[in-house]
Amino acid sequence: MRRYRFWMLALLWLPAGVVATAVVRFVPEAGPMWLATLPMMLVSLVPVAPCGLPLALGCRRLWRLDYRRTAWATGIVLGTLTVLSSLVAGLLGPLAIAVYAALISLPVWTAWWWLDRRS
Repeated sequence: MRRYRFWMLALLWLPAGVVATAVVRFVPEAGPMWLATLPMMLVSLVPVAPCGLPLALGCRRLWRLDYRRTAWATGIVLGTLTVLSSLVAGLLGPLAIAVYAALISLPVWTAWWWLDRRS
């Protein structure tokens, strides 16, 4: 069961962040009309779900090296940065979101590689 929780979190953190950002930005202006667009918005986030995997898998590697606090802290900081950059990249499409997410996850993978070689 623990493995399934990881995969659910790994796939859903980026779409949830994008939805939360959209709610904060657009709900005060849209009023009750945002409920009508919610199903369409959720369907449009399906291509964004796998874009959060590079960061989640990198943090999982740090976790397995027993750097648990570092994995959580890095995941939160870089996850926030990824969500914010996905707003800009979203204007260019899902492929741009994937590229931004992969580039932002590079520090985690670099830290994992360095820590794994050191130990």
